[in-house]
Amino acid sequence: MLDTERHAADDSSDALDNLKREVSGIREEIDEHLQAINDNTSEQEIHNTYICEIDNRLTKIEEKVDQLHFLLRQLVSRAKLSVELSKDEQRIFLILYTHGKFMKTNEISARTWLDLDIVEESLASMLDKGIPVEREILDGNVYFRLNKEFRLRQAKESIIKIDTDVTSQFQNTLLRQFFSS
Repeated sequence: MLDTERHAADDSSDALDNLKREVSGIREEIDEHLQAINDNTSEQEIHNTYICEIDNRLTKIEEKVDQLHFLLRQLVSRAKLSVELSKDEQRIFLILYTHGKFMKTNEISARTWLDLDIVEESLASMLDKGIPVEREILDGNVYFRLNKEFRLRQAKESIIKIDTDVTSQFQNTLLRQFFSS
């Protein structure tokens, strides 16, 4: 019987050793998994730091571009302009000139009967040519209007020349809108 008890004790000791090895193996796997999670968290923090740094740099670049546009607008508003606008740009200019308030590009598109892409390209071109078009972003929407001082100067000096056919089309559109209301 002693032999049986000794054999049973050896079996339970072996089973306990096996269990300890398995628990130890599981613990090592969990530690490795935890280390991988910690490594991934650290990597994500590093990426987040880089993204924040890039965002800060983009903000600074945007501020500098806005400053350049502001300086260019000041130079243009003080100088005599001789800017040639395309007919599409003239239509958009007339809408901004007569409206006076901020407008979204889709509103400008609807009033000029121009495609939205053409309106966006023309506005960018007008800004590049030094026309002081102001831009404001509200709730993710971009709004445009002609600078008030420039509107007054345009009224007094007719800085931007508008073709007579563009003016006629604009007047006809206004008449259609008036009579369809």
